[in-house]
Amino acid sequence: MKNNFKENEELDIIVLIEKIKLMLLSVFLQIFRRSKMILSNWKQLIIVVLAGILMGYIMTDSEKNNSKEATILVKINFDAGNYIYDAIDLINLKILSEDKNFFLKEIMLDETETIDEILISPVVDIKDIMEKEINANEIRALFENLEYEDGFSVTEGFKSDYDYHLITLKVSNNSSLNTVSKVIDYFNRNPLFAKLKDRNLQRISSVIYDNEQTIKQIDKIINFYTTEKKVSSAQLYIDNKDIRPNDLINTKVALQKENEDLKNENLTSEQTVMVINETNVLVENKSLLSNLMIYYPILFLVIYVLISLLIGLYSYLDKLDRAS
Repeated sequence: MKNNFKENEELDIIVLIEKIKLMLLSVFLQIFRRSKMILSNWKQLIIVVLAGILMGYIMTDSEKNNSKEATILVKINFDAGNYIYDAIDLINLKILSEDKNFFLKEIMLDETETIDEILISPVVDIKDIMEKEINANEIRALFENLEYEDGFSVTEGFKSDYDYHLITLKVSNNSSLNTVSKVIDYFNRNPLFAKLKDRNLQRISSVIYDNEQTIKQIDKIINFYTTEKKVSSAQLYIDNKDIRPNDLINTKVALQKENEDLKNENLTSEQTVMVINETNVLVENKSLLSNLMIYYPILFLVIYVLISLLIGLYSYLDKLDRAS
């Protein structure tokens, strides 16, 4: 009895598997037939593709004013952080009030260029703050307002004191890198900071020149008080006990390092707002989704095929249901 029961169970499983195979085969056969029918109806396919192209054209035309985004890393010089932050607040107010004359005359945008939004945030580096001359109360306020949630943020009072900042600029689709340059030029056209730039460059040149003269004098002093002993290998000694060669050499090294730092500062202090990532700050989206004239025909074609296959599958299952 037990053997017969096991054999019956095995037979039932085999029959079930065969039925499942037949059903799957029938489904795939129905899908194949439906696909052949879709391909034979080439006129419908052409209509679906043309409808997708038309939709893509309409949507492309309506999407022309969508924003592209540029993220620009800048260095703010001459303690102009507060001015730049205030200028960005002013631009956002002009965007809300739709003051076209401001953008045409002040920022010098073309009529086809549009700024949708501009944001700025500091690149947080605590060393930037600590190197500045701030009093004890400001330092205490700084540390009391540090937050450690997903990276730390700083109090509003210190955000303009950092050297490096990220400017996020949202512009219209027909804008280009030239639009970004016009916004940066707007910041740099302030006559006050043009004078500060000239003074800063003069200061750097003057300090570098003075340091180089001092280095030459140090070299002359060392050469004057240096002799070579004949009794041993070359050794340095100084007759004047008031002159310490180690101090002179350390001073020379310090002045050389200061000159290198000043030369680096000179490279990044040519303007009030210096763009660090100058190239490719506004990258075009070249994905398939960005070309709506291709995206919509493919989307419509996929939907058409899926609907046709689902209709065929429903018809087949309905026939099986009636037959059962």
